[in-house]
Amino acid sequence: MEPEGTVALPTLVKRERSPDLEQVPEASSPKRCADATTGVVCAPVEFPWRVCQDLGDVDRLKIKEKAVMQAETHCERIRKALDSVLNIKHDTPEAVMMGLRIVKHWCIEHGKYYLTLCASKHLTNCRADEIRNKNKQRQILVGVEGPTGAGKSSFLGSLLRIPELFPSGQESAATAVIGKVSWNWVDDPARRFRAQVFFRHKDEIRTELASLLEELNHWTLLVEGEIDENDDDGERADTISMSRSTIEHQLPRVQAVWGLNEEQLLEIAKQCPQALSYKRGTRTIFCKNYTATKFLADGRAEFNASTVEILAESIKPFLDSSTSTYGGGNHFSAWPLVKGVHIYAKADILKPGITLVDLPGCGDAVESRSEVAEKVSHTLDVRMVVSPIIRATDEKQGQSLMRNGFDEAQMRIRGKMDGRGFCVIASKMDDMKVDSYITGCPELVHNKDMVQKQNRLADLKDEKAEIKSTRKELKSAKKKAESQRNKATKSYDKAKNKHELNLQTDPNASDAQLSTLRAQLDEKTAAFNDADKRLEQCEARSTRNSTETNYIRDWIHHRAIQTRNARVIKRLRDDFALRQSRMDNGKVSEKPKPDAEYILPILPVSTRAFWQLESNEKPMAGFPTQTCTGVPAAEKWLHRATLSKREKHLDETLDGYQNLMTMMRIYSATNGQDGDFDFTRSEVDAALAETHAFYTNRLGSKLAEACSEIRKLDPLEHKDRAKKRFLGEAQRIVQKWAHKYPDVENNVDKMGWSTYVACIRRNGSTFKSPSIGVTYNWIENLAAPILKTLSRDWDRKMNKQLPLIKRPMMSDYSRFFAEYLNAVQRVINEKVPPLAACFANMRPILETSQRTTETKIGDVLGTVADKSAIVALNVAGYLEEEMKPTFEVALKDGK
Repeated sequence: MEPEGTVALPTLVKRERSPDLEQVPEASSPKRCADATTGVVCAPVEFPWRVCQDLGDVDRLKIKEKAVMQAETHCERIRKALDSVLNIKHDTPEAVMMGLRIVKHWCIEHGKYYLTLCASKHLTNCRADEIRNKNKQRQILVGVEGPTGAGKSSFLGSLLRIPELFPSGQESAATAVIGKVSWNWVDDPARRFRAQVFFRHKDEIRTELASLLEELNHWTLLVEGEIDENDDDGERADTISMSRSTIEHQLPRVQAVWGLNEEQLLEIAKQCPQALSYKRGTRTIFCKNYTATKFLADGRAEFNASTVEILAESIKPFLDSSTSTYGGGNHFSAWPLVKGVHIYAKADILKPGITLVDLPGCGDAVESRSEVAEKVSHTLDVRMVVSPIIRATDEKQGQSLMRNGFDEAQMRIRGKMDGRGFCVIASKMDDMKVDSYITGCPELVHNKDMVQKQNRLADLKDEKAEIKSTRKELKSAKKKAESQRNKATKSYDKAKNKHELNLQTDPNASDAQLSTLRAQLDEKTAAFNDADKRLEQCEARSTRNSTETNYIRDWIHHRAIQTRNARVIKRLRDDFALRQSRMDNGKVSEKPKPDAEYILPILPVSTRAFWQLESNEKPMAGFPTQTCTGVPAAEKWLHRATLSKREKHLDETLDGYQNLMTMMRIYSATNGQDGDFDFTRSEVDAALAETHAFYTNRLGSKLAEACSEIRKLDPLEHKDRAKKRFLGEAQRIVQKWAHKYPDVENNVDKMGWSTYVACIRRNGSTFKSPSIGVTYNWIENLAAPILKTLSRDWDRKMNKQLPLIKRPMMSDYSRFFAEYLNAVQRVINEKVPPLAACFANMRPILETSQRTTETKIGDVLGTVADKSAIVALNVAGYLEEEMKPTFEVALKDGK
């Protein structure tokens, strides 16, 4: 059989083998099992991974993961067994006899899968572009973001079970770096932890340096009064302030890497552009640090370590602003040169293909941080936002949960508002003054159980003080009794020895004194034993007191923490429901109803309590077990959130391996009388033509019906309403561009002129004010009414209704395909009986191709929603281009 006749195989990732592969029965020989009119149909092989749909999620994925591992192992064994065939020369009788063509085709297809599986391993004989592309397709990206101090690094460490992999408490200037963590496929103990540091392009750094030199000259001329851009002294001061803020934004970066202060940079700038061009001026700066220049030229650096401590120390200078000596060269900070860091570690949570992405957050001083996050956010499969629970409901922290209404609408359009695409990690839930909180919480201060526990705790505290006093007295009494007992023992032993000596000379010597001393010893021993027993009872009472105190303290802390968590979660969800009620028309309903289909996932965690338990230290009050810390719940949610994509990857992988195994069954099948036919191919085609035509038409019409249903799903059905809302709100939105706090309804404070001009110069795109820390994005604010109006209907059609069309379509396809195979079998049995046995043995292979086709159709439908959502992702860029001429005119008028 020619390779062209086989089913096309999809390019996939890590594949594994079916558990029952070795038990697959060989194709029955027609010579022994078929007569002229009938063939023996091989019993279909039901692999566990194909029939496990009714099992639970965990069991189902375990079966498929095991099958992928087994498939990988067996395909590698087959590949090694075919080496001898590959060595046969072309165009020889032996090559034809051994089927060299199909063997080469099989090896080429297997090679694709092999390269995909080894995407993260060290390979020398492969194409890098194919590895990179396949690896990107198979990553499940989970973004973790949050403001500085939110506990993001600690949360990432708890998910990985690796503390301090990312530097905690990074300085804000270092946080515009994306850090990724993926599974490490390398088994070398010396490379147990790996990292790749990617540097920015040298031209990008050169442009920044030239811009800084130019701005320094501009600022100098402004200060010296040689440039009079504004007649008004206030506007001139604002211009000088804006120029100065631009300079101060770049100075720390230049000083960190190139070791130049402002005076030294001014000396270089003064030579430009007369004596030096700005480009030559940047060369002077580059020459100050050859190591940094080499980093930029190399593009990336790799680090390997046997322990996480060694790796963390190596990559720390690239993630925060700490300084280091690189290769014996200059001592400097490299973070301004870094584009991103990709770490590879053996952490269980990463093994299924999850890549954790440490995203820049929204609460930091580096302007580029939020820009980087926005560029990456649309590529994420899951987004987790970390916010301290004590600030989670603070209005000013709202942007840490959702950057703005534009961002929220985009997430809904992309189908991330389904309970699996986005969640809030309410961190630091252990940060609470319990007694103060209980006193101020109406739900707890008069709660019967709480009052009872508090009273009991007070009683235990009094009892503890009383036990402490009693124990002191009992210890003293025991010590006194022990001393008296020891004294009595000594007297008795002395008298006993003396009496024994007397007995040697006088056998009838009296023992009255010895008896008296013995009685005294017994009395003192009894007194000591009584004192010891009473002290033991006191110690036992103290232990019971301590145990009950710890239990009640844990109960009170846990109850207070859970109550606070519940109240915060309710407020967050109520606020979310309020925002959702504004989505369609911008109006707030009197009683906003929560979306019955979606509940915002909010997961409180305490990484501090988690690590104390993980390190076998004394548990924090209120956190007796790891379950109470919330980290296991976050892990469980993450596994649930990524389950569908992980299973999709496994299914595609198994289908690819099944096609490889099917191709090998065809190649290795025993030949018998099948080849001695007395009819031609055209005669067979003519016999099956009517059946082919009938089922081609039937399958085609069914797919056409589904396509018609899909076309009816118009995500832009309400575009006219969106236009109307935009026209109604656009003027108000643009008027608020001049406000310092445009998102605060009743605040009318005006922003500084320099900030206003900075926003205009950026054509309304992202700008963060260095003075007040507010991030402005005029374009997104202007586009928000359109996306908000469309988002709910878009989500309903493309993310909820579209999958409902897919299910019956695939069911009908499977039914029609089975009918088609039965019809073909009947026609062959009637009109070309010699082919019956051959077709019967080929049928399992054709059924395998059916599943592959179903997977491909499903993939196509699955990408419809993703590709349509690109329109929403591009709306801000399109609107910015449309508004660009307006901003240019405004900038000229402002001068």
